[in-house]
Amino acid sequence: MDIINMILGVINSSWAWPVFLFLLGWVWVAKTAADDVDCAHINDLQTKKVDTDWKDYKARAWRNGAQLNIANNTWTKVELNAESYDPGGNFDHTVNYRFTAPVAGFYLVCYELRFADVVTDKNYDCRIYKNGANAVSNQTAHSSFAENVGVSGADILELAVDDFIELWGRQISGVGTVDFYGSEPTTYMSVHILSI
Repeated sequence: MDIINMILGVINSSWAWPVFLFLLGWVWVAKTAADDVDCAHINDLQTKKVDTDWKDYKARAWRNGAQLNIANNTWTKVELNAESYDPGGNFDHTVNYRFTAPVAGFYLVCYELRFADVVTDKNYDCRIYKNGANAVSNQTAHSSFAENVGVSGADILELAVDDFIELWGRQISGVGTVDFYGSEPTTYMSVHILSI
């Protein structure tokens, strides 16, 4: 009983209530500040989710039919004239044969270029152009048979809004009769946003 009387005496003293109210106020302010930080973070994530409709920021285009008689030792754009998918309509497969970034971010770019009617013991190259300039080092194959040769690669590119990327190829065979092979599995470029 003496302990209970002592606790009641402390609670009823003139200094206990101001100290208790101060501590209670301090805890409330700290908790509110922490909640504000959490809410701001959640709101930021929700805004990014709304602003970045990820399903639309991807495309895969391919060459339908052979692109004939590629000039010797000349970089030539691959006319990717068909699409496997392009939900956002960001790949122009009819005029410029390019993917245009709808939002700024980091994009994974995968590609393959198949050459047909090749000459043996010659080099066949492909690369990605960004805004009309080389963005990825040459990927090179060397033919050992007079059949088809595939060259492939992948990279992650940082793109600003309206930056565009294209697939280019070059054959160094000494003749102008080598073709870009046309087929969905073998001559294509796929692009997918990874992050903003």
